[in-house]
Amino acid sequence: MAKKYTFRFETLLRLRRQREDEHKRIVSRRLNDIRLLQQRQDTLLLRIHDQSELTRDALRDRQIDVDLLKFGRHWLIRLRRGVLDTEAQIAAQKAILAQERSSLREALKHRRILSELKERRYRRFTATEARREQAELDETSVIRFARAAGSREVHES
Repeated sequence: MAKKYTFRFETLLRLRRQREDEHKRIVSRRLNDIRLLQQRQDTLLLRIHDQSELTRDALRDRQIDVDLLKFGRHWLIRLRRGVLDTEAQIAAQKAILAQERSSLREALKHRRILSELKERRYRRFTATEARREQAELDETSVIRFARAAGSREVHES
């Protein structure tokens, strides 16, 4: 009967998988944050475009409302500042993302090392078990052959 294979480091492997999964979640959240910031930036750029169109339309009119132009200019400056702030936040998030991806690669490497060790040990275990079973079968065959040869000698005598 074959023995059951047990990997001594199964708990450590499970912990490393959990650590890898946690790093994956962190990277995923960071990518989502970056995506949201990029959407915010796109919205701000669209607002800048719309405000620029409104300002151009106001300048085409014969009667120019100076207060409206001043407000429009002030609003454009605020929107552009928002775009610059968002760009800075995106750059910061990307730098953090690079560090988090590095941590993820490290966790993945540690988990793979243990997984490969488990696979190698399992292959070694199955090979050893196969050799043992084959030796038992060979021994059984030799015993049967010896009995058969012995019973032939008894019948021939």
